[in-house]
Order: sequence, then structure tokens, then C-alpha cells
Amino acid sequence: MNKINSMMLMLFLGAALAALTGCKTAEPATASSPAMKYTCPMHPEIVRDAPGNCPICGMTLVEKH
Repeated sequence: MNKINSMMLMLFLGAALAALTGCKTAEPATASSPAMKYTCPMHPEIVRDAPGNCPICGMTLVEKH
């Protein structure tokens, strides 16, 4: 009986240690930094992935926050 208890204790401790120190994978860089969006200050419905000018009024697009 004592041997079974010792085995169960070792199994439990091993599982607890594995859970606490589990393998952690790094997230891809794209997941941690969202893509920047650009919008027109006068026309917020204009949203682009890159800087440029508003197709309606020609103003410079600014970073969307």
C-alpha cells in the first residue's frame, strides 16, 4: 500500500511540475503588432493600410488610433 501511495504522489508531482513549466510557444510577430491603419481627418470612412492622400479631398491620411 505504501508503495502505491508513493507512486501516486510521484505521478501527481510530475503532472503538477509539467503543468507549471509547460512548453510555451512564442506568438508570431504579426499577432502582437496589429497592422497600422490610416484615415482621413475629414472623411473617417476612408481607411487605408498605407499612408497616402484621401481620394475625396486630397488631405494626408493620418494614423488611426
